[in-house]
Amino acid sequence: MKFTIIATSDVHGHAERFSQLAQQIAAEQPDILLDLGDLLQGSHLSYYCEEVNKQPHPLISMANELSYDAAIFGNHEFNYSTEDIAAMRSACHFPWLACNVGDFAQPYIMKEVNGLHIAIIGVVTHFVPQWDEWYSTANIPFTDAFTAANETVQFVRAHEQPDFVILCYHGGFERDPKSGLPFCVEDGENQGYKMLKEIEGVDVLLTGHQHLELALTVDNTTIAQPGANAQCYAKIDVTYENGVFHHQAQLRRVDETLPKKDFPAFTAWANTNVTTLLDNYTYEHFLAPRLQSHPFTALIHQMQMAATNAQLSVVELPYHRSGGFSGRITHYDVLHNFPRKNYLQVIQLTGAEVKEALELCAAVFALNTAGEIDFSSAVYYPEPHPYIYDVWSGIDYEFAIAQPVGQRVTKLHYNGQAIRANDVFEVAISSYRATGSHGFTMMKKLAVCEVRIDIPKLMMDYLKTKPLLKQSNDFRVIIGKKAEAMRD
Repeated sequence: MKFTIIATSDVHGHAERFSQLAQQIAAEQPDILLDLGDLLQGSHLSYYCEEVNKQPHPLISMANELSYDAAIFGNHEFNYSTEDIAAMRSACHFPWLACNVGDFAQPYIMKEVNGLHIAIIGVVTHFVPQWDEWYSTANIPFTDAFTAANETVQFVRAHEQPDFVILCYHGGFERDPKSGLPFCVEDGENQGYKMLKEIEGVDVLLTGHQHLELALTVDNTTIAQPGANAQCYAKIDVTYENGVFHHQAQLRRVDETLPKKDFPAFTAWANTNVTTLLDNYTYEHFLAPRLQSHPFTALIHQMQMAATNAQLSVVELPYHRSGGFSGRITHYDVLHNFPRKNYLQVIQLTGAEVKEALELCAAVFALNTAGEIDFSSAVYYPEPHPYIYDVWSGIDYEFAIAQPVGQRVTKLHYNGQAIRANDVFEVAISSYRATGSHGFTMMKKLAVCEVRIDIPKLMMDYLKTKPLLKQSNDFRVIIGKKAEAMRD
């Protein structure tokens, strides 16, 4: 007896590529089809559906046509309001699962395949409330993902008596599944390894959230994580013979030669002109706007300060090799540079807190073997995390990378004077940074004010005014310099 499981994850609204993947999945005719979360939010098309045309995402209709059995709540599903989540669930012809959110979602479903009783259990990382920018999770009782998953597996085993158990986790691995070596900081965001090693009775463990591509079997449990952005899907072939299950996972990549689905209304909007700029605000290397003052970041700071009247401004640049603005600017160009639908908040920070935040940013750098400034693999083991990096305006500052981590801010001035530890500043930051995640706990404060218009829309409107670029602040990342003490 044989059956097939197919899983997608972290599609993030990339409907064009998903339309190709859907053709491949349909041809496979899986017995069980699952999505592991973060299905809709994250693409230009998603922004168009949410903010411009106010229509259900076309991915929902494609998923309905494929007859998904279930989807697992991901963290980005909770970026929607509770009303929008309810509308999404109503539009889907399949249930959304999570066993650690109280009565907000059902914990599992049962499905019969070839006379076998299959249990499908969902769970989402309990770090979701930490990233809640829109207060969607205030009344949802998130509990520890590992504890809830373990309790649900044991409950299902005892009361449903399934032949086969699939645990679907929108979370990743804190350790390498085979070697047990650390993948990342073990702070509870990702508990896949702990689930793999300590939850009894799981036949297949499907994971997401980390955007990794994994497919292997460890200790008789098959695990898979099917990447992100509709680049691939996981296929698990299961054989039941003489009372024993055998299962093996593989990843199938998207076939780029297949025809893509068109979205003409979105394409027309995306290519619509916002404005034309005579000056060049582009960068061609990832490090360029991260190592010194740059016209593009100065333009963003100028927009944020104009919108908030804050003294200082903080900008998180997207993880792009190149970007910025030049010449004819379209809606697509703005969304390329502002892929996250955040809004602006103003908080108060002391001089000591500003320095602490800057030290976190400086920590991502190191010197490579050629003696050049690069990203550190030692600070954020086992790989660099350059997305945890902000560029500031309103202050003049300098990072000296030859100095130890935590002592790299060697210059920190406001209006030409060294900043004192007890100085207080009003700072414009994104709602994402205001969650305090990734160590920026000093920014999780009650906002002085908020601008409840998403940042991409703010930039579109600001560009239409054809702003003149003012003198930017001075910041530099250098190799070495002795630290300057902060004034008392």
